[in-house]
Amino acid sequence: MRITFLATSSLDYPSPRGRWLPLARELVDQGHQAHLALLHHAYDRLPVGRRRQEYGGVQLEYVAQMHVYGRVGQRRYFGPAALLRVSLLAAIELARAAVRLGGDAIHVCKPQPINGLAGLLAARALGRPLYVDCDDYEAGGNRFGAAWQQRLVRFWEDHLPRQAAGVTVNTRFLQRRCESLGVPAARLTYVPNGIVAARLMPPEPRPVAGLRAALGLGDAPVVMYVGTLSQITHHVGLLLDAFALVAQRLPAARLLLVGDGEDRVALMAKAWRLGLGARALFAGAVPPAAVPAYLALAACSVDPVGDDPVAAARSPLKIVESLASGVPVITGDVGDRAEMLAHDAGVLVRPGDAGALAEGIAALLEHATLQLPMAAGARRRAEAYRWDRLARVWATTYAQA
Repeated sequence: MRITFLATSSLDYPSPRGRWLPLARELVDQGHQAHLALLHHAYDRLPVGRRRQEYGGVQLEYVAQMHVYGRVGQRRYFGPAALLRVSLLAAIELARAAVRLGGDAIHVCKPQPINGLAGLLAARALGRPLYVDCDDYEAGGNRFGAAWQQRLVRFWEDHLPRQAAGVTVNTRFLQRRCESLGVPAARLTYVPNGIVAARLMPPEPRPVAGLRAALGLGDAPVVMYVGTLSQITHHVGLLLDAFALVAQRLPAARLLLVGDGEDRVALMAKAWRLGLGARALFAGAVPPAAVPAYLALAACSVDPVGDDPVAAARSPLKIVESLASGVPVITGDVGDRAEMLAHDAGVLVRPGDAGALAEGIAALLEHATLQLPMAAGARRRAEAYRWDRLARVWATTYAQA
């Protein structure tokens, strides 16, 4: 089967890099053909020779500019007129790419205006079925410059799944939401975010030791955060509040934050105000291949969340990566997180509560006897999230149409 995926961001963004590309590679390994048409964060600066690439048998093509300019943490936003022009051009180019690539199915990666319109146009032109992947609740969690933008995104999130021959979702929350919109259960396929099987192998100890020395961590117990530095959608401010309480109890502990985001400067300022100083180390963005070595430094990782629909709709890649590294996860009990941390793979606390989060972190750091069993539990749990297994489930959505 030939499948064309339509995505609205580049591989520098989490969802294409962590969900659709590895999934497409597994589908290729299982005998399918996969094309991935994307938008780029700086299309005007992308050399023509790099606009078409191949990753593990997946044919990848950048066709136009994203709705924002720049990587995560360095984004610039277009004004209303420019945004409309960029978005329409992007939708047209995605649709043209889908028609040119052909295929047996068109799968829209997120039900958003740009690729949603492109998918509908291409599916109609080709006479092919349209599929939609819901991997987030954008209308409930994105930053919007105007209320009309939020209403437009909500319209597509509400209506496009109803038009699809099949819908893939990465959380139970989104599964229930689609059902409430009138999508028949038979057209829904639950596929959480996963990890490639090769990531289940631990990194070499020597580079990890070198990284610990380079970061000046010594023998300090390390609490890790890997992901977007955002106060609104990822609650990193909550983590800083919690770690300030942990530091009072365990002064030797260190917080290592890996990633970038629009709130990086504000969060660094907050860490300073909380008196964390060198106890909170902002390492910045690192290549995806380096993440396992950073996780190997940690006694635990943290996924800070509030009790809200945005958190319930997310299947955090940071949790799956941590499980694959054998690093227990501390997170709030919201959405699918209890399911993800089954079999003692981590600690669940009350969401949105800095004190509860601090208690969960401190309890794990103080009781070293818990760490080895939880690390083993994390590795066992990661087996359920291997992309090679999840891809087989994903492929069933095409057979149901």
